[in-house]
Amino acid sequence: MSRFYGIILFLMSGASWASSFSIEQMPIGAEVTVPPTAKTVVPMGSRVKLTSTDNPQTIRIVPVGNGSVFPAPIKLAIFDAHQDRVKYVEVAPNAPFLYSFKGLSTISIQPSLVKGGSDAFKSIRMEIESDKAVTVAR
Repeated sequence: MSRFYGIILFLMSGASWASSFSIEQMPIGAEVTVPPTAKTVVPMGSRVKLTSTDNPQTIRIVPVGNGSVFPAPIKLAIFDAHQDRVKYVEVAPNAPFLYSFKGLSTISIQPSLVKGGSDAFKSIRMEIESDKAVTVAR
């Protein structure tokens, strides 16, 4: 059922999808495959699951603001079954973080602010871009 929702969402979004896609548009439990030309936007505190569709595949992650708030550094918790433990990474607005999948696999990422108030928490987003299509699940 969730795969069906993703296909419908993709067809309805049309050209606007190519610029950016917010996971807030998806119900919890849904998944969709995003083309490499699209950017996926994730709010702070939301866990997102990413599944590679090709090998090798790399994703690019960077914090973004909403236009009235400048992006701030974020901390990522990356859960990968191929790693012994959770990987924590700080990502600055002008220094994107690149993550390469280990073969065809799935990872979970949860972003949080390094520091800042509740206004920044609501305004800063994690932006994900992939060199190949990637499946995104909420």
